[in-house]
Amino acid sequence: MSVAGLNKSRLNLSKSGKSRTSRNKTKKRKNPSQPIGGIFAALVRKLCISGACLLVLAMVGIGCLAGYRWVTALPYFALQDIKVSGNHRLSYGEILNIADVNLNKNSLAVNISEVENRLSDNLWIESAAVRRQLPAKMQIHVREKKPRFMVRNNDALYYCDSNGELIAPVAPGKFSSLPFLNIESEAMDKAGILPEFMNMLSKRELPFDPGQIAWIDIKGGNRMEIFMDRLGLTVLLGLDNWQEQLSHLNTVWKDLKNRGEFRDVAVISTGKNRVWVEKRSSGK
Repeated sequence: MSVAGLNKSRLNLSKSGKSRTSRNKTKKRKNPSQPIGGIFAALVRKLCISGACLLVLAMVGIGCLAGYRWVTALPYFALQDIKVSGNHRLSYGEILNIADVNLNKNSLAVNISEVENRLSDNLWIESAAVRRQLPAKMQIHVREKKPRFMVRNNDALYYCDSNGELIAPVAPGKFSSLPFLNIESEAMDKAGILPEFMNMLSKRELPFDPGQIAWIDIKGGNRMEIFMDRLGLTVLLGLDNWQEQLSHLNTVWKDLKNRGEFRDVAVISTGKNRVWVEKRSSGK
């Protein structure tokens, strides 16, 4: 084969490749787009499927609601036993009224969270836990706030806890005899000793108990005044290193009792690691 013939064949090959490429491009251009009718049909089909799913969900929801209403009306789940624990100030009936729960109420119709919230919103209840025991039992456990003092607030008496936080107004129906607490404005930073002080009283670590105290007055100058009405005795406690001052008070208190001189004492003062005793004057 001659060089001229070879070159011709190469030229023919390149031309044939170009022609195939152009034909492919022409075919692609001639490929018709998807008809609008097909798109509309697919859209309608999707809408029908979605509508059918929504209808099924609606029917299931209606069925569940009807089933819930039927179950919550069954006498089998009517409450026959409601136990209440942890209450001291509030009575059994008051707890049920606050919780809005009573006998013969359907147990499944009671919303446990709402019952716990209603109880916890009460001024006297610190926390509440409710447990359902199917088919017809329920347990309610409450933790009540513990009043330690009475304080005056805006011309009204309130119960307060050992931290000095208000609980509820003093009501005549359920009066509790508690020490009256007063804290002078310049001594508010010393109120933090009250929880530990009351804890020591509860554990009988002091020679007197909370029932003997008529009032406690925390004064400026790091002093706390405690008056015991029945004993006719005033204790002046220095608040600098007050735990050690109470230890000295215990020692002197016991010594006065052993000597038979306690009934003649009017004031006991502690401070600077010393104790002073003031006797009653004659005729008082």
